[in-house]
Amino acid sequence: MTVSNYLINLIRSTVRNEMPMEKPDDISWQDLFELAKYHQVGELAFFSVEKLQNKPEGADKQQWMREHERCEVIDILQREEAEMIVEAASKKEIGILPLKGYIIKQIYPKTTYREMGDLDFLIEPGKVEEMDSIMKEMSYVADDVGLEDSHDVYKKDPYLVVENHRRLLPPTEENHWYTDDIWERLESDSSNPYLKSMTWTDFYLYHLLHFEKHYSMGGCGIRSIVDHYYIKKELKDRIDWDFVKEILPKMNYVEFEKMVTDLTIALFEDGKMTEELEKALKFMIKSGSYGTLEEYQRFEFENYKKEMGIKTKKGYFFRRMFMERERMEFIYPSLKKHGWLLPFFWVHRLFKALFTKRGKVKSEMEGIKKL
Repeated sequence: MTVSNYLINLIRSTVRNEMPMEKPDDISWQDLFELAKYHQVGELAFFSVEKLQNKPEGADKQQWMREHERCEVIDILQREEAEMIVEAASKKEIGILPLKGYIIKQIYPKTTYREMGDLDFLIEPGKVEEMDSIMKEMSYVADDVGLEDSHDVYKKDPYLVVENHRRLLPPTEENHWYTDDIWERLESDSSNPYLKSMTWTDFYLYHLLHFEKHYSMGGCGIRSIVDHYYIKKELKDRIDWDFVKEILPKMNYVEFEKMVTDLTIALFEDGKMTEELEKALKFMIKSGSYGTLEEYQRFEFENYKKEMGIKTKKGYFFRRMFMERERMEFIYPSLKKHGWLLPFFWVHRLFKALFTKRGKVKSEMEGIKKL
């Protein structure tokens, strides 16, 4: 049995509330711990580890306990901070939609089961600058503002990272048409008109869009599979499956949705794995929670080859530095009226990245060399 297979066995035991099998002798606690942490499923594994007869001892035990305690603290901090951010936005009459992990947490049997790297919110159109001021008033440091197509990143040490999204999908994404008018479909909280929520049908479809984006662009890990399992299990009676069946072909997601659903069934229900599912699972295990830069660059390079005829590393590098106008317009809206400013904004973006994201630029350069 491999380390990844045993990790999945532990997760399955937690998900199904069953007794886990004992750890095989040829699997080390250290390897198991590192893989669980890489996929951000340490808490799911921990609750099964605690049921074992032969539990980790000494330094191994301390390591698992420290991570468990850290996850509990972060879970409390993130949920409390999310409430404060929503309250601060609402006081300024800014519509705000909690996204992704914060909502998925509520679906899990215990919120601590679902580890979360950051807090994600969709901000009401036209209110992003006001939200920026709120974040800074709340002692957040702007870590990546204006450099990404769809969101701004804020940090507050030691544990908090917040992504404020300007839209759910950038216009360069194939299925952005489905989320472009999301504000028209959002529901307001009965006690707070500024706190928004998606219908569970929209939530499921956005989950698929986000899942597939990470899967195809850079990979995604075991946590995404567990998310899918709980969403389908807990929300099955609250999703309009007839509408989902109608919309998936338009998104070109029929095969992807079937694959991930079949994979969750194989892992957490009947155990019947096909060769295709095994291949997909191996890819996810390799990629970890957020995928790898290497996988993302390989995906993007292949796309540039097909769509733009860019076939060399040098050509890919220059396209990354000097992005197409459509994407640049999203970062710099004034380009829509003043296209002649494009070269100046290319230079501005490049220097801003060099001064504020030097580490990220270095990692990209190293990744391009390996293509």
